[in-house]
Amino acid sequence: MPDPDVPLTQWLVLAAQGERGALDRVFALLYPELRRIAHGRLRTQRDDALLDTTSLVHETFLRLVDAAQLVLNDRKHFFAYAAKTMRHIIVDFAREQLAERRGGGVAPLALDTALGERLGGPSGETTLVRINDALLALEAVDAGLARVVEMRYFAGYSETEIAELLGSSERTVRRQWDKARSFLLASLQE
Repeated sequence: MPDPDVPLTQWLVLAAQGERGALDRVFALLYPELRRIAHGRLRTQRDDALLDTTSLVHETFLRLVDAAQLVLNDRKHFFAYAAKTMRHIIVDFAREQLAERRGGGVAPLALDTALGERLGGPSGETTLVRINDALLALEAVDAGLARVVEMRYFAGYSETEIAELLGSSERTVRRQWDKARSFLLASLQE
């Protein structure tokens, strides 16, 4: 087993080479930061949501392990991939919640006016799915803008952190964020 004082980048290289336990070491090194990101992202969800910080971090790790061809070169690449993975997990969870709410295969029930009023308007899950669909459209137009949105909205990074991870200036990230928000707002209003 390699030296535990090896820098993160070297652990990522070892993980890509199939070194047993290297991805576990990467996960252990970055676990606190992944928890912070997941907690920030999930704090806006309802209190009764079944997806919590620990579940999101662990599911992210499981998907990283399952990605056999994944090559993570450095910290920036790792967190960009983790942000994208968290986005997919959150959106998949929202879709499952919507499917359950819509009956999940159970015979439809006729709604009367009183029941419809008790159920209320669009849920957070609906909003997440709509945002994801708009983000997919943005990704088709400009993948860089979509990456900034993933890191800001789904991973909870600040503009300063995104600039550091992407190797660009805060001003560039701010412009990209503004441009992406305009695109997403237009998409969501359609």
